[in-house]
Amino acid sequence: MSDVPALGASGPAAGGPVPRRSGRPRTMAALVWPTLRATRISPLLAAGVVGVAIVIPPTVTGSVLPPDEHITLLRLVMACVGIGVTFALDDPAKPTAETLPVPAWVGALVRAVAVAVLGGACWAAALMVTRSGSETASLPYPDLTREAATVTAVAFLASAVGWRRSPRGIGSPLAAPMLLLGITVVALLPASVALLVGTGDGWDAAHDRWMYLLAGTLVATAGVLTARRRPGRG
Repeated sequence: MSDVPALGASGPAAGGPVPRRSGRPRTMAALVWPTLRATRISPLLAAGVVGVAIVIPPTVTGSVLPPDEHITLLRLVMACVGIGVTFALDDPAKPTAETLPVPAWVGALVRAVAVAVLGGACWAAALMVTRSGSETASLPYPDLTREAATVTAVAFLASAVGWRRSPRGIGSPLAAPMLLLGITVVALLPASVALLVGTGDGWDAAHDRWMYLLAGTLVATAGVLTARRRPGRG
């Protein structure tokens, strides 16, 4: 694993020359493929397959479900994909290559794009299966996609926190429970601030709150990934 760049790179290589700023774009480009190769994709693939499998039975059996039950199934898909995303920043090379001449967020951005593409494909597949039923044509898919994007962003934030706190760069053992705890808290929110609502009068207000949560999560993630590393810590 010594050839795999650590995600926490934020300075010049130990003992090496400080690269010129003009050479940084070339260095960043050179790190894209090794970073993609080091990204743990298999957990997200497995989680995505499980998620799509959740929405298949009503289609196969011809069962006609109420809209809110289809929404519940799609929210289970979101949770599955989110669990897969918590593995995104696992980086076993962190202890062996703590410094590189690029900011820490570069590797994180590459991994974020990779999991966004794969997670988006899993979500699209789940939507295609769900939309195959005649009774599901009127489901609020844009709002549900907003929910899915928020859950993915929260999962990535949990992964970033776990990665920061892990000296070995393996954050998923902390990130996955964090996400599950967050989902549990959301499920228990009182009606006045609920997020997991059914179709009805409170739907639009709830999805305004989803948008605020998404924006706050993106800001928090940027803060976690761009924070300067303290000496002696990951």
